[in-house]
Amino acid sequence: MSEAGSTPNERVFQRVVDYVQNAVASGELRPGDRLPSERELVEKFSIGRTSVREALRVLENMELVRSQPRDHRGPLILPVSVGPVRRGISMLAAAKVFSLAELVQFRMIADASANLLAASRRTPEQIVALERNMARMRQAMPRGYEAFGRADMEFHELIADIGGNQLVQLYGGVTREAIVSLIQAAVRDASDQTAHMLQTIQHHRAVFDAICDQDGPRASRLARETLYAYYADHVDAEDREIMAELVRECGGRLPSA
Repeated sequence: MSEAGSTPNERVFQRVVDYVQNAVASGELRPGDRLPSERELVEKFSIGRTSVREALRVLENMELVRSQPRDHRGPLILPVSVGPVRRGISMLAAAKVFSLAELVQFRMIADASANLLAASRRTPEQIVALERNMARMRQAMPRGYEAFGRADMEFHELIADIGGNQLVQLYGGVTREAIVSLIQAAVRDASDQTAHMLQTIQHHRAVFDAICDQDGPRASRLARETLYAYYADHVDAEDREIMAELVRECGGRLPSA
């Protein structure tokens, strides 16, 4: 038997989910507010208690509410978080919905933007943090590529934080992690790991200098040039040419043949 006002195939719990999403987006519901109790939600939406509980499970997974059994005050509205978005993109990347070429091309755009923003906004304290990170990278070299890779990722995360753009931080970070997971075996098994690590440190030093000098265009160009040099051999000719165009667009140079 279907619930009142619904068809058998309708996901009636979605009424509650849509209401809460729209109310949070409009400001009608704010962090710290409470939803009505389960019984009140049943009456308000004319649906069964099972559907109300399903809606609350969905909203909890979206990190929009937190509820506790037998809490008469009703579910608590939480601050909006980027966590669900990040997990969703990470899952898509892990499932290989995006190709390596797509990820690298997007990273060329995101990292170039992060470097540009960081050059404009960096503070003396943030410059010191980058210097300390580069020191950790050098110290990690004897411990192998995995330890070095963690310090390498931290360098890019610091730059994204300095730039201050949350979208660049979110999408750039997920993209970097996805690329590393796809390519790490090739790097880990390479015979010239030390040369690769030294090359990475050299690149980071060049980016660091550009950020110190507040030369955003140079810092941005370096991101695209280096990512092309690292990953062009791992994509097909058509995608390689797109990457080359991204380098040329900012006045960058391609590696010599």
